[in-house]
Amino acid sequence: MFRQILNLMKKEFLQLKRDKKLLRVVLTAPFMQLFLFGYAATLDIEHIKTAVYDMDKSKLSREFLDRFFKSRYFDLSLYCKSLDEVEKSIDRGTSKAGIVIPPDFSEKLKDNKEVKVQLLTDGTDSNLARIGLNYASVITRGFTFDIFFKNISDTLYAENNRVYYTLKKNEGKLIDLRLRLLFNPELRSRNFMIPGIIVMILLVITMILTSVSIVKEKELGTIEQLLLSPIKTSELIIGKLLPFAIIGFIEVILIIFFAMYWFDLPMRGSFVLLLSLSLVFLFNTLGLGILISTVSNTQQQAMMTAFMIMLPSIILSGLLFPIANMPVPIQYITYIIAPRYFLEIIRGIFLKGIGVSELLPQIGALMF
Repeated sequence: MFRQILNLMKKEFLQLKRDKKLLRVVLTAPFMQLFLFGYAATLDIEHIKTAVYDMDKSKLSREFLDRFFKSRYFDLSLYCKSLDEVEKSIDRGTSKAGIVIPPDFSEKLKDNKEVKVQLLTDGTDSNLARIGLNYASVITRGFTFDIFFKNISDTLYAENNRVYYTLKKNEGKLIDLRLRLLFNPELRSRNFMIPGIIVMILLVITMILTSVSIVKEKELGTIEQLLLSPIKTSELIIGKLLPFAIIGFIEVILIIFFAMYWFDLPMRGSFVLLLSLSLVFLFNTLGLGILISTVSNTQQQAMMTAFMIMLPSIILSGLLFPIANMPVPIQYITYIIAPRYFLEIIRGIFLKGIGVSELLPQIGALMF
């Protein structure tokens, strides 16, 4: 039995070696995905290109703008001479936001009166517009408090007014909210994204290669010869699946080490537990590969079917979009998506350092 399985495995490795194009994809695709997710696929919004139309041109207006452009969130892209020029800059895409300061900006601030500053954002990118608006609100609020306390900084008033003294000491906050960020204190997107690449590697390598390999035997007519040989069906399936399981498992190990030592991704949990649960997920993807091969007659059909399964699996796994933000009916569908559970497992082990007891629901879902 073992000898026949080994012979089948040897045949699969020889076929993969002869197919130079497929071999290059198997060896290079995982690392290309790692660099893509590590460097390009980031959720951090910084250096928003911003056009400015300052009608006041005063010291206060320049100080206000400095608060924006001395932060890492906004970059000055254009100094405009009219509101129409600001809007055209956003239309052309040279700017993603615009700040319009009225001519009475400094005068009203000195009198502690409300002054309206216009912020224009490119709503075609809703995520950038929403986050940019939050950044601008925080910067404006801080500048407003500074100007307010500067305007009423009379010594006698400050010493005898307890409310003023408390507000100035706490920078305008009566409630001092102390933030403590757990598991990812630097809020690095790559710490959130890179673990997902291991899910994608196992999904792509094992599911697609397994289905294509079996369908290829159908196309060549050799699957009938294998079925008529003394090899048992169980031996045939094991011999076809094990090579791709080994390839996927080796690439997972390489990606984990690369993520840890190149991207400084913290490994707070058990490395052995992560590899063990990767094997559990492996059985799910191999099963999908077999399912695809049974409904496909050509390699093209197998590839298309695999991508039809893979794309929804990635989207519904929570890799790119939070499951909690999805419509309730879609959230129920995610319960049958195996990558969802493995993604929770891998992020939990990498970032939180949790163990088997905390991961029992996810492990149970993967196994049953």
